[in-house]
Amino acid sequence: MACVVLMLALVGCASPRATDAAKTGPAKEYPMHGEIMKLDPEGHVATIKHDDIPGFMKAMTMGYQVKDPAEFSKLKAGDAINATVYVKDDDMWVGNIQKAAK
Repeated sequence: MACVVLMLALVGCASPRATDAAKTGPAKEYPMHGEIMKLDPEGHVATIKHDDIPGFMKAMTMGYQVKDPAEFSKLKAGDAINATVYVKDDDMWVGNIQKAAK
């Protein structure tokens, strides 16, 4: 009987839930400086022409999701910004957006 209980406990430890729990760490954060080129209000996506993001990617222009609706509503094309790029698993978004000098 004790062997059965031990086997069930070991099977429970190897469940997908244990693997999923390991992925729930904090998002990685990277500082970004760039300019808002255009906005997609439906998808809350800001197309940003940004400088190099050290340790993450080279300078380029691409769309980033802005998850906070209040933050998105304050943006306009042409704004120079400093922001944080958040990366967690397969998800990437921009937040902590502050207007910057051009």
